[in-house]
Amino acid sequence: MTGMMTIGSRTIDAAIHSAGKSYIIAGFVITVMMIILVGSLKLGLLSMIPNLLPIVITLGVMGWFDFPFDMFTMLIGSIAIGLAVDDTIHFMHNFRRYYGDTGDVRGSVRRTLHTTGRAMLVTSIVLSLGFFIYMFASMNNLFYFGLLTGMTIILALLADFLVAPALMALVNPDARKREKEETHVEGHFA
Repeated sequence: MTGMMTIGSRTIDAAIHSAGKSYIIAGFVITVMMIILVGSLKLGLLSMIPNLLPIVITLGVMGWFDFPFDMFTMLIGSIAIGLAVDDTIHFMHNFRRYYGDTGDVRGSVRRTLHTTGRAMLVTSIVLSLGFFIYMFASMNNLFYFGLLTGMTIILALLADFLVAPALMALVNPDARKREKEETHVEGHFA
């Protein structure tokens, strides 16, 4: 078969399959890099949850509202993962530094969100607004691209503010709390 429709269909099909392979490779490489950066297999794997969750939610929104999956919306995942990983790296690095100093999970999360979190908030708002500008385009594919990319950036920020601290609280023992419990138990038996 020949013709513009056939060539266009084959091109889009090849691009979607190529993007799928690229997402898998990028996910693997980024996971390995997060494991190396964080210095722990378990924390590195857990740190990918706030990075991938916004993309999964965005894909769900696209399916739920029947948004088209085209050459523009195909780019959302690659853009979003790069921006989400950046925020997660900053959060994890500062959390580990504060937690290493104090052993206090809540205090470390609080300090991280008060310092790094402010920068993450400002950059995410600026980036999402930059993509939301595309919603004023007259072409539907640019409108969806701007809407979904901006939404994914906001979701990534929320994941870094809500999911990442919860994961750190689950995984890292609170050294101060453990010390109080041990002191209480020792005092009880004395």
